[in-house]
Formats: sequence, C-alpha cells, structure tokens
Amino acid sequence: MDRQNPLAHVKGSDQPLTWTFIGDSVTAGTWHTYGARSYPELFAERMREMARTADVFINTAVSGWTVYELDRHLDRIALRFSPDLVVVGIGLNDTRLGTAGLAGFSATYRRVVRGLREGAGSTVVVQTPNDTLSTAPRHVVDHLPRYAEEIRAVAADTRAPLVDHYAAWTDPEAPAPEHWYAMGCHPGAHGHRAMARTLLDAFGAWDPASRTGRLAIP
Repeated sequence: MDRQNPLAHVKGSDQPLTWTFIGDSVTAGTWHTYGARSYPELFAERMREMARTADVFINTAVSGWTVYELDRHLDRIALRFSPDLVVVGIGLNDTRLGTAGLAGFSATYRRVVRGLREGAGSTVVVQTPNDTLSTAPRHVVDHLPRYAEEIRAVAADTRAPLVDHYAAWTDPEAPAPEHWYAMGCHPGAHGHRAMARTLLDAFGAWDPASRTGRLAIP
C-alpha cells in the first residue's frame, strides 16, 4: 500500500474498497449546502464514473466535532468498517483553543492517524480546512492559518497524503471567491465543488470532460 500515493492503491486493486470520511460539519455536508451535494458525495460520484461501482462510501462526520472527538470515537466512526481509505477533514472547531491548543491538536491528530493504520490498516488522507470569511467566528479567523500549518506538519511527519484545501482557497493569484461560502467558515454548493476538485486532483482523478468535471466551478 502506497501511503504517499493513494491513487496507486485505488488503481492497483480490482477489489471493492471501503472509504470512510470523518470530520466536522464541512465533511458532513450539513444544511449549509442547501440541498446541494457535498464534496464527499461528488468524490464518490467520480469514483463510480471511474468504474469503481462496488466501492462503499461512508460519511460519519459530525457537526461541531474536533480532533478529540475523532480520537475518542475512532472505533465507532471508522474502525468498525475496516476502511481501506480514510479521508479526514477536521480543524475548524479546534481553533477555539487558540495557539495554546496547537500542541494537543497535533499530538491527537497523530494518534488518530496511527489508530487508523494500526486498527484497520487504512490509508489515511489528511486535509487542511477551507479558508474562512471575516464574518466567521473570531477564533477561526485568528487561528486557522496556524492550524493549517500544523495539519501540514502532521501529514509530513506521518507520511500521509495531504490535500491542501486551505492553500487552494488562499492562493494569492486566485483566492476563493465569496460565493464559495454559504456563511462564515462554511462552504456552500460552489465551495464543495471546489473542494471535490482539489481532492480529486490529489488522486489524479479530476477530469473536466467527465460528468463530475462538467460541474464547472465559476
């Protein structure tokens, strides 16, 4: 299993795979999408377009959760499914603890990655959160950049594939337009499409000519 290249694991197996998405409200795709599909749903659709019709996609993300809930409930939200690949989306709510919480966040995130690998042999894909509007909670606005940096460090230290949504949304040459957001720090329909594209790019699976790809991101 190639932890640095998750697509190699996908393409290298004709066996059905089990995917688990764990994290907070963004990954859960709660009401901020206003009925539109979330990025995990769009990702699953693209995998099926690639003939992975027997794969199972399980989303156990919970609104309001932090990395500490992931660690505490890892068996319930992931290990019981014996997932082949786990996509983690966490960090926005952890910013409530400010810079004083960075060390604990980092240590717990590493424990989650280790627990998934040791408990289920999973390939773990680490993601930074999307960026935030200035109208988001102050703790997110003030501390999200540092938490994104810490997630990158976790990915590097654990040799986990990194999907850097935060970098994509804060690209100085093409920053995220306001209509990618539903409110505050939550992406809306366009934001989830942007996140799906970034995730698919990381897997080498983005194709603008595909049905999923034709969901252009204005």
